[in-house]
Amino acid sequence: KIRLEDSGGIGGAEVLKEYTEVSERDAFLSKELADLDGSAKSLSELITDLENRLSTEFKTGVEKINVQFREYFALMFGGGEAHLSVINEPKRKKKDTDEIFDIEDLENNEIEEGKGSEADTYPSSAPADDGIDIEVNLPKKKIKGLMMLSGGERALTSIALLFAVSQVNPPPFIILDETDAALDEANSKKYADMIENLAKFSQLIVITHNRETMSRAGILYGVTMGMGGGSKLLSVAFDEAVAVAK
Repeated sequence: KIRLEDSGGIGGAEVLKEYTEVSERDAFLSKELADLDGSAKSLSELITDLENRLSTEFKTGVEKINVQFREYFALMFGGGEAHLSVINEPKRKKKDTDEIFDIEDLENNEIEEGKGSEADTYPSSAPADDGIDIEVNLPKKKIKGLMMLSGGERALTSIALLFAVSQVNPPPFIILDETDAALDEANSKKYADMIENLAKFSQLIVITHNRETMSRAGILYGVTMGMGGGSKLLSVAFDEAVAVAK
């Protein structure tokens, strides 16, 4: 009792009050920790479920795109084959550290001097990044890689792929701005055939100067300048124009 009096802790009510406050605080923090632990587990399960669903839907989507890609590619090039495949890009890390390096960095010798070399690296245990590889085989040519195509052929392949992607889940309308600007007359006809096929699923708004593309339109809008220098917007519905011409 004397020691308690000397330490100033003789007031039992104050000690009890402090004990009650600390106990309530401890119980509150324990509950918060339990809630956080439960939330972390729930988020972990959700992330795992989303990763599995995304992986499944991604692979399913690539298969659907492949079907359309082959059709549009054959339509654009008059035959041939095209295929998308999912690839995994592994990463490497240094033995002494956990720093991750891309394969391209290793191949280009971009690792700084004194920090190790490619020989000091090994495949990382981190998950690899998924990527897409495009395999093409042009008709009547011994070309089987995208890098061997000319600039125009790459443009046509890109157009075929974009159209194929749009057909997996067709949007209500698509806007195409001068996508046919670099095409010659023969390829313009193939492009117009693709446009006509695409119009069966989505409404198209096409900005173009290509006559072949314009000939496939339902309604044509154009801007003309009169003698006074003012611009006028003209529209022609081809169905009505044909009826009037007859």
